[in-house]
Amino acid sequence: MRDHLGDGGRALGSDGDDRVAHGDRRSPGLPVAEWHGRPATVACLPDAPRGHMPEGYHFRDAMRLLFILAAGSEVRDDPGASPDGSRVFVGEKRLMAVDFLVRYPDYLAHDLLDLYETEGDADLLRDVRAIFDRDEPDVRLVRMVRWRRGAFQNIETALAILDSRRLVRCVRIRLGPDRMRHEFVVLAAGFTFLDEAVSEQPILAWYRDRAALAMRVARSRSGSDLKGAQYGHPEYGSTSYGATIPSIKDRVLRRLRAVEARGR
Repeated sequence: MRDHLGDGGRALGSDGDDRVAHGDRRSPGLPVAEWHGRPATVACLPDAPRGHMPEGYHFRDAMRLLFILAAGSEVRDDPGASPDGSRVFVGEKRLMAVDFLVRYPDYLAHDLLDLYETEGDADLLRDVRAIFDRDEPDVRLVRMVRWRRGAFQNIETALAILDSRRLVRCVRIRLGPDRMRHEFVVLAAGFTFLDEAVSEQPILAWYRDRAALAMRVARSRSGSDLKGAQYGHPEYGSTSYGATIPSIKDRVLRRLRAVEARGR
């Protein structure tokens, strides 16, 4: 793992375990430009509310995003185009929507309850109960602000970290005069890195498992569909631009108890 992360890897991997797990936003102490040897030039997310967001803990963000991109990536339509084992996660808006579910466990719990009531899978109900038994809506919360397209954090630096270590490649594809599609190519080294990271620091398995659970909600849905569902929460939809999106913990917990009571 350190071959890819260098000193930044120690911030994630040894004495930084609890900071990563619980969303501490302290800097690991090494400027990103120095850490990966060149400026953060991956400009995948333009029009960011830079004045409204703290820089954040970039290495933690990079690790979380890599788990999400890996969990949601697919083999290209033409398998022969990926002889190196790379896979593709499609959509900037979709990435933001899934990241929101990882960062806000209470919103994820709400969506899992929706799935449970549709599919009847008891494992989903146990997953939701575990989210609350572990106080994750508090201890795992990493807040986001609402911006023009919903929940937002500028993740250019985190993506630059992944790009600079040849774990992810960020690509823009022009679909028309006014249409662009963002694709995130997770390279084979990215999957290897995640396996090694979890092996060396088992605490990071939470990110792997949570990304997989969030992708159970996302499935093949578009970013617009996921964002639309998130806007359906009055707490989210009524948040003003630049303000922090509030928790819905109490409301979802009441719903969980009601669902559990019906099942007894």
